[in-house]
Amino acid sequence: MAVQSIFADLLQEYMTGVVLAQYEKVNGSKDAPNYLHETLLTPEYSVDMTYNSISGGFTRVTADVISFDSPLPIKSRASIKSAGGEIPKMGMKFTLNEKQMNTLRILRNTPGRKKELARKVFQDSESGIFGIKEKIEQALLLGISSGVTLIQDSENVGTAVRVNYQIPEGNQFGVTTNWSDPASEPLNDIKRVLKQARASGEYPNSIWMNSDAANNLFGNDQLKGQFAFNQNFVGASVPTMDEDQLKAVFLRNLKLNLIVVDRSFVHEKDGKRTVSEGWTKDMVVLTTGTNLGSLVYSTLAEEEFPVQSVQYTKANDYILVSKWGSTDPVSEATGVQAIVFPVLQNVESIFYINSEEATASLDAQTEGDAVYTYDGTNYTKASVVSGINAADETAPATVSQKDATLAKKIDSLSEAGITKFEAELVASV
Repeated sequence: MAVQSIFADLLQEYMTGVVLAQYEKVNGSKDAPNYLHETLLTPEYSVDMTYNSISGGFTRVTADVISFDSPLPIKSRASIKSAGGEIPKMGMKFTLNEKQMNTLRILRNTPGRKKELARKVFQDSESGIFGIKEKIEQALLLGISSGVTLIQDSENVGTAVRVNYQIPEGNQFGVTTNWSDPASEPLNDIKRVLKQARASGEYPNSIWMNSDAANNLFGNDQLKGQFAFNQNFVGASVPTMDEDQLKAVFLRNLKLNLIVVDRSFVHEKDGKRTVSEGWTKDMVVLTTGTNLGSLVYSTLAEEEFPVQSVQYTKANDYILVSKWGSTDPVSEATGVQAIVFPVLQNVESIFYINSEEATASLDAQTEGDAVYTYDGTNYTKASVVSGINAADETAPATVSQKDATLAKKIDSLSEAGITKFEAELVASV
């Protein structure tokens, strides 16, 4: 049962000011992480604790030139769709045990140690604020890097969370050669996706990847050659690039701002700690800007129905900090909770490249015959050619082209293109 904290006088004097200062520290300290959700998302209050990720065909079309006294021509509205659900609650609690309480008792009875006492009493609230911000950041990065936010129950005390933002299949692509191969051609892969984006009226200006994907590109032959050309490099061997040099190549040659995400998260469940990566493996993402969605939040029940003897204060619009005491044994508890979640909006303007998804080239082929092996099954080469052309995303395929050429065309297709391609396949008898 919650009882009034034995530090009630201290909480009354310091709690609001200290918690607000802790939140500012979490978001602005040079030692704190740079939280992307603070800059990429717009806060949005939800009355009914639900969210909607709105997307649709928002392509701008030109106005028509018409004669005077003529009626205005009718244009079609954007088709709007949404993915929605309930905003999950997140939170954590810390408890000061009897031994720790004795230490605080000594400080409380020692003259001149009031500030040190306050620092120790409020230490857990800062950890809780960090915990909420870390979970939001993890959910955001997983959402950006895959289009699906999945919080495993192995990382979470409570229920697992899965939010699918319904990225269009036409916005998801593979590569012709895995980028871990120095002979791959990332610039060509990205230009192909940019071309598809422009065809739908979208103009990406930012490219996101994690440090592993960036490391693969530092020694890439095509990118090194382009960097050397840009710099008028003289020499027989171009050295491996660094991150700043890679950014310069993307900006100059593709008009894309490179953002490298290098982030991991620590979880604790049943007293055991695990670490997970924040970015989906191998995924490269193109966006049309850095305003990617909403940080949707709502009101906690305890804000409307506060528990007697518990002292509360808000760290910001959505994080509630509470402190209370208990007896048998004597202890002091700190709770930090929020109803909040990041939600991507206008997902039709986000494009994905799986930098290690050149799978068609893995199938063994016999050049010169009328059979093509795809995903372990033999199909007529003519139907494979028809499938590639039905997707209408590459230069036309012909039966006279080598199997290796067809493989690169297949690997370059979007997920939507793959669906059209597979619909044309005819098994070889």
